[in-house]
Amino acid sequence: MRRARVAAVALSGTLVALGAAVGPAAANGTTQREIQGRVVSVDAASGTLVVAHEFRGKTTRLTLKAAPTIRVFACAGPRPSLERVKTGMTVSAFYEVVGADGIVNLIVVEPGP
Repeated sequence: MRRARVAAVALSGTLVALGAAVGPAAANGTTQREIQGRVVSVDAASGTLVVAHEFRGKTTRLTLKAAPTIRVFACAGPRPSLERVKTGMTVSAFYEVVGADGIVNLIVVEPGP
């Protein structure tokens, strides 16, 4: 379990570095942010994703709109896509802030328990 978690963190760091080398996402800014949490809802048809992050008893929900070039990665199994991201999964989503929401350009599906 610990080994899978370390691999997921290493993969996340590598993917962020690769994303920085390729260039910014199709959004207004260049500052990448990350939210790690549980998927509350996902609508692949409209390209929206809601992620809830819990910290010190407070839950923050963030609605993200998928960039046209969104990439989804997982440490094991077949390569996922936004259509395969399901409610309840733990993900790390890398996004840029646009208004009150964000444009997500990279999702890393974390290994399950």
